[in-house]
Amino acid sequence: MRTQPLCDALGVEVSGLDLSRPLTPAEQDELRAAYRRHRLLLFRGQAVAVEDHVRMVRCLGPVREDDNGIGYVSNVRPGGFVPEGRLFFHSDFAFTAEPCLGISLYALDVPAGCPTVWANAARAAAVLAPDVRAAVTGADALHLFDLRLQRGDVRYREDELPDDRLAPRWIHPVLMRHPDTGEEVLYVSQMQTDRVLGADRSLLECLLETLYDDSNTYAHDWSVGDIVVWDNVALQHARPVPPPAAPRTLHRVAIGERTIFDLVPEFAAYVAGRDGASS
Repeated sequence: MRTQPLCDALGVEVSGLDLSRPLTPAEQDELRAAYRRHRLLLFRGQAVAVEDHVRMVRCLGPVREDDNGIGYVSNVRPGGFVPEGRLFFHSDFAFTAEPCLGISLYALDVPAGCPTVWANAARAAAVLAPDVRAAVTGADALHLFDLRLQRGDVRYREDELPDDRLAPRWIHPVLMRHPDTGEEVLYVSQMQTDRVLGADRSLLECLLETLYDDSNTYAHDWSVGDIVVWDNVALQHARPVPPPAAPRTLHRVAIGERTIFDLVPEFAAYVAGRDGASS
């Protein structure tokens, strides 16, 4: 197994592994060490089945066993996640008590001109200006989402959402400790963070400027056969608007102990009622 840095901010390209076969214990150890250190791993030119993709991800953590754990980001496949439109930067399920630990995508059909972009929230925490760090030390931020709307091109705001369980919200420390590494992570996002509690919104905008500075991001232009797996706590992801009418499908596997249905119990009944009404 060999690694090559993707940029100064985050990530490595991994070569020398065929993910269509089970990895040896030594290869699994190397993979876990690289993932922990670099936070994003890119494998090019892979030809894998769904079970191969899942097996690789299981080397890095528990796979979420629900529709939000194993599925497709697609504009042509029925039930595909986020089929259209831009995605603002975010960390998946930051609006719950237990955000996803990691995410992996495998490119099955991808057009040119629709990269995924990642920002390194751990690196951003480390480079905060001293006065900004002082302002957010010990501070919390409110994160929220509307599970009925489920749009990625919205900056969610508490005063615009209904006050119920289908608009879940959660408070996390602005400088959150990573559950695995213990390092500080700047845990605010463009999409899901309403505000830093007790502070003017200008403080949030200042934090986002640091987080999404060009020096702190990596953009990946997908090719068929690419697999990317990333740490969803240390990194955030975004995408521009995909090309119109171009088919786009990526297989998605999420890492985490609890599903969205565990964390927001009302969502299961909502989905069942919605699907029953549309059948």
